[in-house]
Amino acid sequence: MADFDLQYNRLGTEILATGHDTTGEDVRAHYADGTPAYTKQLIGKQFRFDNSEFPCLTNKKTLMDKSKEELFWIWVEKSNDVRWLQERGNHIWDEWMMKDFSVGTAYGWQLAKKCRVVDLGKLNGSELSQYAVMDQVDWLLHSLQHDRSSRRIMTSLFDVERLHRMALQPCVYETHWIVEGNKLSLIVKARSSDYALGLPFNVSQYNILQRMVAQVTGYELGEYIFDMDIPHIYDRHEEKLKKQFARPTHEAPKIWLNPEVKNFYDFKLDDIQILDYKHESGLLFEVAI
Repeated sequence: MADFDLQYNRLGTEILATGHDTTGEDVRAHYADGTPAYTKQLIGKQFRFDNSEFPCLTNKKTLMDKSKEELFWIWVEKSNDVRWLQERGNHIWDEWMMKDFSVGTAYGWQLAKKCRVVDLGKLNGSELSQYAVMDQVDWLLHSLQHDRSSRRIMTSLFDVERLHRMALQPCVYETHWIVEGNKLSLIVKARSSDYALGLPFNVSQYNILQRMVAQVTGYELGEYIFDMDIPHIYDRHEEKLKKQFARPTHEAPKIWLNPEVKNFYDFKLDDIQILDYKHESGLLFEVAI
């Protein structure tokens, strides 16, 4: 059994057995027919991986091509334009697309915003300050190469001044990058995790991100930790998830990154391949919006 299957089944079973039931409460999310989307949920849970295998579920198929495209859309393209995904046949953000075809000031928009100040003069040993303003991705890469002992190498998508202009306030909202020795560890924080749909995507794609960043900054892989403030299971997902937890599992797939890529922005979708992915069939879960 793949380690992610084991952790996912265990926590999912716990949510169903002991989670708080929101039935009858005033909930925000609803289904396409207007029915409130009630959940069972827990508070403050975590998946932890040593990176000895790639975390990808095998008791159902995760659409890794779609997951990679979303990752590139946010982190490499730094885009909020849903049309970039649609041009690739990816419609996972269609429900949240605004009139200008964007998701507002969310996700890639936040990463592209130049908001991190770096003193290049101090870096070069000069007595004169030479300030540069970088976006969050450039600053992350710069910090891992030039300030590796910092405990402040973080990115954030939860911009409180612009939440009202976001089609969806970010679910995965923060990364924290930690260097110990020559190993790069990553902690990802999610305020809310749709257990059946969004969570499997997010866990796999942020591990890909960790591997991409480690490769271009010259680090080995350390730990990968995925923190969930409120992992929840929607009521219309419960029965299918129970069946999923009871399904056979397989060994984790392998992941290949093109070793020739040395610059983060040189990565292309084909430079990342998921190999030997044995899985049970996919499951369709109704989207709550």
